[in-house]
Amino acid sequence: MATGLVDQVRKINQLCDGMLASHTELLGRKNILAKRELIQVIKVDLDKLAHALLEVKERAPEEVLADFFGEAFGHSAIHGRLAEQRIYHVGFEVHEPLDLVLFGIDHWIQQAKLALGVEMRVQKFLRFPASPAFQKRVDAYTEIMRIWLEVNDRTLMLELFDIHRPVNSEITAGLVEITHRNFDGLFLDPVPGHEQRMARLFGADAIWHYALHVKSPADVLDLQSEFEAMAAQNSDYFLPYTAPVHNQHDRSFHTKIVHRADPSGRRMELEFVTEYHPN
Repeated sequence: MATGLVDQVRKINQLCDGMLASHTELLGRKNILAKRELIQVIKVDLDKLAHALLEVKERAPEEVLADFFGEAFGHSAIHGRLAEQRIYHVGFEVHEPLDLVLFGIDHWIQQAKLALGVEMRVQKFLRFPASPAFQKRVDAYTEIMRIWLEVNDRTLMLELFDIHRPVNSEITAGLVEITHRNFDGLFLDPVPGHEQRMARLFGADAIWHYALHVKSPADVLDLQSEFEAMAAQNSDYFLPYTAPVHNQHDRSFHTKIVHRADPSGRRMELEFVTEYHPN
């Protein structure tokens, strides 16, 4: 084993030992009680990070809207409300504490640079508590971290949710197959098995979503009303909140709509978000 890799493995082991000692209560709430279990959730989180980042990098709003609404809604009208014609972010649950996430991302960015010579770096990040509405939805305290990554001159954003509740035992037991332990797949075209891997990694994640950036709070309010009317007529859809959500910590204002799982188990959630600065 190369000296650099040995040093990295040693550093990760030391970090996990320190985390188990300093975050005993939090990890206990997540049913992460041993270093082996913590390393397993870190591996799964990295796999989710890599595939979610690929979704932000490659998918367009039109494709997401068509997949989500099909013929059930005049989704073409939404395009006029969008502030930008790209995926704003993909949000999902991570199982490791956020204190570990940035270290892991920095490590795998360095590996991608060495292996592929790509330009990739963490541009910035923001941590804040989830809104009371979201915490009520999941019945647990939740912290969010938005992270902006520069990938070959493009800025891509992910929204990570650290929910203080037990982790699925299949993950801590190492029963979830790991296929991407790095970010190399971001630079392959196409990525083998990406869609199948998305379904397996995110199938049990009840809060993962695509977010589209809309122009104004008025657009969010209008979409909330339009989605309520649509859901009243079509039971395939529902809104997780009875009103748009304003998170004062990041000044976001958004509505969400969920497409219930079809017979194949496919489930999608869309968020339409803007900034809100009350007078």
